Amino acid sequence: MTEWTQVEAMSQLEPHFETLDLICRGGLARYREYPPQFLIDHDGRAAANCIYAHMVALADAELTDRPGVVFKNIRGLKVWILGERATIRFKKMDEDGRWTNNPTEQQRDFDRQIALPGIPYPPLNLVVGYLPDPTGTVVDRVQVSKPMGRMIDWCAAIVPTTDDIDRSYGWVDVTRQARAL
Repeated sequence: MTEWTQVEAMSQLEPHFETLDLICRGGLARYREYPPQFLIDHDGRAAANCIYAHMVALADAELTDRPGVVFKNIRGLKVWILGERATIRFKKMDEDGRWTNNPTEQQRDFDRQIALPGIPYPPLNLVVGYLPDPTGTVVDRVQVSKPMGRMIDWCAAIVPTTDDIDRSYGWVDVTRQARAL
């Protein structure tokens, strides 16, 4: 299996940074439009499920018909192939690029960098997601992480850069360094 560096992986996503940012921030923004009497009834799991549904709808609208983008629904696992190899799925994340869910076998294989049916080999399976602020009402940052089974190989933040002419997007490595013992 070919190992993808963080730089190589992020270069596959770079043409889509603005759209990925819009999808993740837009998913939470749409959820926050719910009437307060409904929001109060949602626990964290219900909120994350609603936000995920909004992100998938936005990804379908913003990514699916773009040249060079292929959508796949692999037994319920919804992924988009961007560029030559990058296959992404969307999740809510913590600051380390981790997420929680009830994993299916294909999600476990995706996280282990195992090729799934219809996915390019060697796989470059990435998770794109949002890190909410402590109140869960605003996106602190949009992140990309590369899972390696239950571990995270690296995590990068998609960051807007502004200059006097236009707004563009770049990325920074936000992988937390292990503490030396």
